[in-house]
Amino acid sequence: MARPEKVELVSALTDKVKRSQSVILADFKGLTVEQMTGLRNQLRAQEIEFKVIKNRLGKRAIADAQHEACDTFLKGNTVWAFGLKDAVAPAKILMQFAKDNEKLVLKGGLLEGKRIDSAGVQQLAAMPGRKELLARMAGDLKSPATKIASVMNATLTKFGRAFTALAKKLEEAGASA
Repeated sequence: MARPEKVELVSALTDKVKRSQSVILADFKGLTVEQMTGLRNQLRAQEIEFKVIKNRLGKRAIADAQHEACDTFLKGNTVWAFGLKDAVAPAKILMQFAKDNEKLVLKGGLLEGKRIDSAGVQQLAAMPGRKELLARMAGDLKSPATKIASVMNATLTKFGRAFTALAKKLEEAGASA
């Protein structure tokens, strides 16, 4: 018989899995409290939730969310990073941390409900983040307008120089006559 606390916990976890753009799972065995606290602070600064969840409860939550099963990743010590606003940010931060601390091992996770392995997490981490993509898009949108303004300005400048040269020529012709 399921205890009400666990049912409520699985329900809340299911909701969080459904709302997340990405969920990254990692093995944290061997990390010190200071290292985990530092990692939590980095993730919290990017508004990423980071929790240790029992594997059995995690399996139920993923199944209830109707996402692809991650049973192979849910063995041993598992920590969950929920990318609620940005799918790439958790992967980037965890990959960087794993480079500096070899005891953090990325297992895999979910990207928009689809299962990805550790290689998929590495590919996700290599992608530009949401802010970078928005900045690129703004630059791409601004570029044509800037080019049109430059062409118009160059054309007007040429007309101005032509009129100045014509006026100078007429003055010289008028002074010599």
